[in-house]
Amino acid sequence: MSQAMDPKEKAERIGHIIDHLVDALGGEPACTLRRAVILADIDEFPGTTQAEIMDRLGAHKSALNRDIEWLYDYGCIMRQQSGRDGREIRLHIAGYSKKNLDLSLDYFEKSHKSLKNFLIHYINLFGQHRPTLRDAKIVATVGSLKTVKRQDVFDVLYNGPLTTDNRALNNLIAAGILQKTGND
Repeated sequence: MSQAMDPKEKAERIGHIIDHLVDALGGEPACTLRRAVILADIDEFPGTTQAEIMDRLGAHKSALNRDIEWLYDYGCIMRQQSGRDGREIRLHIAGYSKKNLDLSLDYFEKSHKSLKNFLIHYINLFGQHRPTLRDAKIVATVGSLKTVKRQDVFDVLYNGPLTTDNRALNNLIAAGILQKTGND
């Protein structure tokens, strides 16, 4: 992403990237940004194993196992048994996930490393809070608008239950990631 663009335009682009990632991850805005990093890693290294992902990303085995299982259950990745070793499972990104991840990669000149670095940086901005794609979209939306009302944020989210969106926004305020100003 270009450093020369104004903050509003940058926030809008981040929102578009997040939208494509939501689509790549089964249309699930509650998915964590960490899973988006894992999906991008699998796309960058087709036929990779969980052990190789752990090495590259410094992921913990149990957490990675859960994330890989989730990605598989949502149809984002495919598993393939290795021809050399029957215990070794190779991972590949699935069709709709590939298409939508590629749309996100367009913002990074097709650089998986840049997309992963962007996501990891975004995760680090949240501190102890474990950010979801919905959280990232809320922050990007707030960054792209001069004055923000709750309804403005809800209008660009993913048609989920209003209670879920409201809870996510309140959690971001409680965590100090966003600040509430005025009455709304």
